[in-house]
Amino acid sequence: MAKRKRLLMKNIPTEIKNLNKDYGLMLANIKNEYPLIQESQQCFFKSQSQFMDNMLTVSHPTPIRNLRQILAEINKSKDALNEAFYKNKKRQIKIKKKKEKKNISSCDLDIEYLDVEIEELHNQIETTENYMKGAIRKISSYIQQYKLILNEIGKEKLTEEDFEKEEIKYHIGKSFSQALTAARSRNGVIDEGNLIYFHQIGINGAMAQYEVSEYLRQEAALIKDGKAPTHKMTLMWLNNLMEKYENEPLEYAKQKGMTLLDEKSLIKSYE
Repeated sequence: MAKRKRLLMKNIPTEIKNLNKDYGLMLANIKNEYPLIQESQQCFFKSQSQFMDNMLTVSHPTPIRNLRQILAEINKSKDALNEAFYKNKKRQIKIKKKKEKKNISSCDLDIEYLDVEIEELHNQIETTENYMKGAIRKISSYIQQYKLILNEIGKEKLTEEDFEKEEIKYHIGKSFSQALTAARSRNGVIDEGNLIYFHQIGINGAMAQYEVSEYLRQEAALIKDGKAPTHKMTLMWLNNLMEKYENEPLEYAKQKGMTLLDEKSLIKSYE
């Protein structure tokens, strides 16, 4: 494969060197420096960095929701990896078929055209393999993060029951997190969308507004004293609210004649 890359780079100047003498110098420089570029490109060939994966994609207020997001990202990358693998398998078969055609063809132009198509397929395989490697690195990184979160919450594996039970805290945390963000840009007032969210999960909107207003007041007091509010402080506030309002969705479900967890409808065995 490396030899074929060098041949491709070597052939580029001979194809277009007559365009302008300046391009000959540029292409010679490309040929000399391109191996370094190819090596550097291997750092990428993935949708985004680990920082973006871990801070922006996996950004939920509860650990099990983050585990669920990681599982979804792993599955998406796995599906893309499988699709790329089978595309390359088909390309390899196409290459074999075109080589067979070459062997029985008596037309020089047909043979030359088949050579171009074969070379094009090799390039497609090579490009796809680069992105497959990126997907593998992404899956590997997410698996490591998954294990770290499990260890942090003291579990060896995730169950459907774990996920369902944590959903109460997740939606409380998410609603207050969104309400706080909205209030920062609205002079401390929660927007209508998040007030609807609070109502849907059984939390009184007036109390939600009070909680957000009090937290913003605490931040303002710190800043006035020359101190800086921290993200850790916000997370502690959210965790306290998740504990404080944990029973509200349960009570609301009872008023509707419902339960938030039907254990008969959970997976008991994963075999």
